[in-house]
This record gives sequence, structure tokens and C-alpha cells, in this order.
Amino acid sequence: MPVVGLENSPTIRKYRDTMSRCVRMYYQNIDQKEIDKALDYSIAKRYKSANAQVKNSYTNKTADMTLLAISDYIASREPIVTAFGTMFRKHADVPNPMATVVQSFLDRRSEHKKIMFRYPKGSEMFERYNLMQVLDKIDCNG
Repeated sequence: MPVVGLENSPTIRKYRDTMSRCVRMYYQNIDQKEIDKALDYSIAKRYKSANAQVKNSYTNKTADMTLLAISDYIASREPIVTAFGTMFRKHADVPNPMATVVQSFLDRRSEHKKIMFRYPKGSEMFERYNLMQVLDKIDCNG
């Protein structure tokens, strides 16, 4: 009989799948029901809930969790985890700040070009805004 509350855990599911596959490799003739029964017994006997505290360095907030909850978070969200246990969101999950910066350069260049064409070609103001839009273009390409 599975341990109540653990059947929905991604960590426990991954463990069960891996162990089931390993046992089947060694014992090809064993029934899957027997493997499941043995895994349920093993998990029920050996699983111990351990408390942990997670701290957000940016907001100075802490959260009390279990190690299983942290493991499930890592398994389901797949954050970038450093050697010291710091977790970051993946880049695909949050907007790239450089894209915002480049877009602002492009918007500014469009604005400067629009203003540039208000003045006669060769005038001081035309050249000023021409230089500004060229600098915006260089910023975009940099």
C-alpha cells in the first residue's frame, strides 16, 4: 500500500519508475504487481519527512518546507541550481532584459529618424538627428 500523500510527488514517481526499471532488468520474470508491492513497502519503511528552510536573498523572506517539497519543486519547475543550492528561474520562463533594452534602442532610433526628416537635408538639425539615429543603430548592434 503506497504511503498516503506521496503518490502525487514527482520525486517519488521518478524514484519508483527508475527502481521498477532497474528491478525488471535484473529479474526479467518478476510480475509488475510484485515490484510495485515491494517498492511500496520500501518507501513506507524508509521514507522520513525532513524539514528545511528556504531563504530568498533578494526579499529576505524565508519559507519552511520539507526536503520532498523542495525536491518536487526542482523536479517540476526545473530551475537552474548552483553548486551552493541557489535556484534561478530558467531564462525561457522570464522575459530577457536585453530584449527590452534593444527594443528601446530601436524605438529611439525610429523616433530620431522621424524627427530627422522634418528638417531639410544637410541642415544642422538634420545632421544632429542623423547622428543620433546612427548612434542608436550602433547601440542596437552592440
